[in-house]
Amino acid sequence: MKRTWMIPMLALAFVATACSSEDDLQTGFGEGKVDFSIEVPTQIAQIETRAESGFMLPSELIPAGEDFALAISGSYLDEQNVTQQYQNSWISVAAYNTESPDLQAGTYQATFTYGNSGAEGVGKPYFKGTLADFTVKANKKLSYPVVCALANSCFTLEVTEWMLNYYDELQLTIHTATNSFTYAFDSREATELTFINPAQVLSISGSAVKAQNGVAVEFPKTAIGSAIAAETKYAIKVDHGTAGAGSLTITFDDTFTEVAEVEVELNPDVQ
Repeated sequence: MKRTWMIPMLALAFVATACSSEDDLQTGFGEGKVDFSIEVPTQIAQIETRAESGFMLPSELIPAGEDFALAISGSYLDEQNVTQQYQNSWISVAAYNTESPDLQAGTYQATFTYGNSGAEGVGKPYFKGTLADFTVKANKKLSYPVVCALANSCFTLEVTEWMLNYYDELQLTIHTATNSFTYAFDSREATELTFINPAQVLSISGSAVKAQNGVAVEFPKTAIGSAIAAETKYAIKVDHGTAGAGSLTITFDDTFTEVAEVEVELNPDVQ
């Protein structure tokens, strides 16, 4: 009976020792490696004329995963069981992969960015992704997936045929908190995709000449819509009011904004 029970007990003890050793290798003091698999969504939300749909970002604006800048910070226990802090950054994930650094077993956070945060204009998307509380295990190489999405907003601006028929020399300006973008219109073609910071309210202003009588008019700067969201494309459309009305109707998100025209006195000093 003793021989019958001793063999399983010895085997069980061996397994327990092996598991304990493996756990020590994974979670104790020591170095490990980590790599990252980056996904960049190409479709974002689109808001236009009281409707929401999807918008596919142009392929030339989508960065490769290895082009993202990378910053890693975290903490680990040293050989004396004292908590140490870690912080490092790389110009790109490609540079990180080339270096293939060893990290002490511990808990870390990684931030991935592409583009310039706060920059606005054509061809200036800003992408960001964060991987929080990922683990590095001693003598292990782990791989983690990361989603890096568009972190700013973008818009296009277009006018209707009725607008073009009513006005000549039409110019419209979209204002952000720090920039303004002016467009001259002689067709219904939408403007280039312009990237702007989220969480702000846009304004519009402009000028034109009435096609019927040659009178110059201005459209005073007026706030439109509500604060814009990240990872969203806004299709702003400008129409003329009903026949004879001296105003613009701006369609933005789920709101309509009226902007009254103001006639411009070309020679105010002439009596």
